[in-house]
Amino acid sequence: MKATKEERAYMGRVAELGCVICGGIPELHHNTKNRGYGAKSSNYDIMPICYKHHRGEEGIHYIGVKTWEDKFGDQDDLVRQVRLRIYSQILQDDYPKYEAERIGKTTQEIENYILNNEI
Repeated sequence: MKATKEERAYMGRVAELGCVICGGIPELHHNTKNRGYGAKSSNYDIMPICYKHHRGEEGIHYIGVKTWEDKFGDQDDLVRQVRLRIYSQILQDDYPKYEAERIGKTTQEIENYILNNEI
C-alpha cells in the first residue's frame, strides 16, 4: 500500500535523524518485532538505521532480530526513542505558531517583540 502524504512527511523527518546506532546515513527500517512472516509494520513504526546496521554485516536482516537486539537494543524501545525525538522537533518547530495563536498575536509580532522589544 502506498504511503500517505502524512506518512511520507513523518518518514522524511525520521530519515533526517541519522542512524540510531551510529548516526550514519540511514535507511528506514520497519519494526519486525512481533510480526508474522512477511507482515510489514506501520510507516510510523520505523527507525533510521544505516546500511551496516540494517542489511550489512551487523544488520538486523543479516544477523537476525534476536542477535541484533541483544547487541543494539530492543526495536520497540528504539522506535519509541525515535518517536520522542520527532515529537520534540514538532513541538519546537510549531511552538512559536501555537504561542502566537494562544495570545492573539502573529509570529512576526512576537519575533519583533523578542528582537526589538516592540509590538
